[in-house]
Amino acid sequence: MTKDLFFVPTLRAAADKLDCPLVVALSIDSDKLVDLAADEVVAWVIDLNCVPVDSIPVVVSALRTRFPRAITIAFGPHVQTRRLAAAEQAGCRQVLSRGQLSSQIERLMSAWLEEGLKSEA
Repeated sequence: MTKDLFFVPTLRAAADKLDCPLVVALSIDSDKLVDLAADEVVAWVIDLNCVPVDSIPVVVSALRTRFPRAITIAFGPHVQTRRLAAAEQAGCRQVLSRGQLSSQIERLMSAWLEEGLKSEA
């Protein structure tokens, strides 16, 4: 979930390299999410710049309820410590700076896919 259209190609390139479907939504209310089967979503990556700090727990809870098997990951600028801490407190499995996500996206996606496939078995 991101509104940063300049970051989407980075995510898409990694997903394409791993032959992993990628759905980009602007919010948890996006029409793109309606047809997603709960058991087919392996991971959620939330851009914390899309979510007001006070709404982070609500968004994470809604995603975990709708997609209980998915890993929830959040990222944001390293200087926005309040947002990063709120995501961690809300129960995100991983909370990363934008730089960490950008520099490790392929390795991270591969690990999320592997974990998701193990949980299906």
